[in-house]
Amino acid sequence: MQVLKKEVSEFELFYDLIFAYAISRIASILFVDTNQMLSFKSLGEFLMLTLVFWTIWTYQTVFANRFSIKNKTSALFLFFDMFWVMILAQAINVDFEKTHFTFVGATSILFFSIALQYYLKMKSTEDTVVKKLCYQLTMILCASGLIGFSTILPWGTYAIRFAVYAVSILITAFFPIVMKKGLEDFPTNFGHLTERYNLFTLLLFGEAVIAVASTIVFNKISIGSVFFFLVVIVLFLFYNTIYKSGMDRQKATAGLVLIHSHYFIFVGLGLSIVLYENYVDNDIQPLFFSLCLAVSLLCFLGGTLINMIFYTKKEHNYRPFISKSVLYFAGWIVVSLLLQDFMVPFLFVNVVFLLFLLYQVKQEFKGLTRASRKLR
Repeated sequence: MQVLKKEVSEFELFYDLIFAYAISRIASILFVDTNQMLSFKSLGEFLMLTLVFWTIWTYQTVFANRFSIKNKTSALFLFFDMFWVMILAQAINVDFEKTHFTFVGATSILFFSIALQYYLKMKSTEDTVVKKLCYQLTMILCASGLIGFSTILPWGTYAIRFAVYAVSILITAFFPIVMKKGLEDFPTNFGHLTERYNLFTLLLFGEAVIAVASTIVFNKISIGSVFFFLVVIVLFLFYNTIYKSGMDRQKATAGLVLIHSHYFIFVGLGLSIVLYENYVDNDIQPLFFSLCLAVSLLCFLGGTLINMIFYTKKEHNYRPFISKSVLYFAGWIVVSLLLQDFMVPFLFVNVVFLLFLLYQVKQEFKGLTRASRKLR
């Protein structure tokens, strides 16, 4: 099936803004308790809420990627969804039980809205592959929406109802993996899809810069804030370098690795920024910070590198690079644990490590280019 070239539209960018705001709001539930640690409850809710917003955004984005054109119907659906995403974002609360009704209700309405778009597409096409794909996605979205609504009703304990809601979101989020064969028969417009994810991640980096700004007092600029800003810059350069130079954006693919790896990229970036912000403000226990930061950077860096490996421009053996990167990361963890109580040296080592890893990635690309020239 031929995939036509498509550019990201102004409507899509407008739509993305509210999601960037919503994901930045999720960080508000990550607060440091009296033990100078983030509670496991708040970390779990952070992962869950990010999954909800990522799932909704991804389903709408992939629909627009495969089917949507610039017409009034598409615009109306986007504006309708934006309104409910605003409600969803405002329902984010430290005490999630208080806003469960609003949050889950808005989630279900959004799932039904996207399901209706797939249903209308199914009815308007004669392509059997597209019909089957739209039918399957319509069913899973409707099922998830109905399950969500059922958890609003007063049955069982809140913990049980929340667990049912969480499982329905997990199934909805990762159900496309089960549909891999059908999705590959009707591949995404990969150039457009990578651009959407790249631009959305750029918006999240904008939120990261705002987080840096919150650590700065107008008459007192700490060295910690400077290094925090440098960390954000290097993380951005790392992600952007792989997007620009390490991926074949013309590839015929369902894009499942790109899509699902970005959940971990979003989680890793969001959690890292919250951790750095609290560390610079001396609000968090250094050991807890170091261990959580290692996990969050693993999510961000690993999710980014996976896309480089899966969507490489040329066939290449990345195993030596991966092995060395794992050793570098392990070495960074050891040094970080030794320097955890000394903010400036710790942040300096973070910047140096990320710059070194970025250098290694660029060297890998140069080796790939030289190898392709020899083959010619």
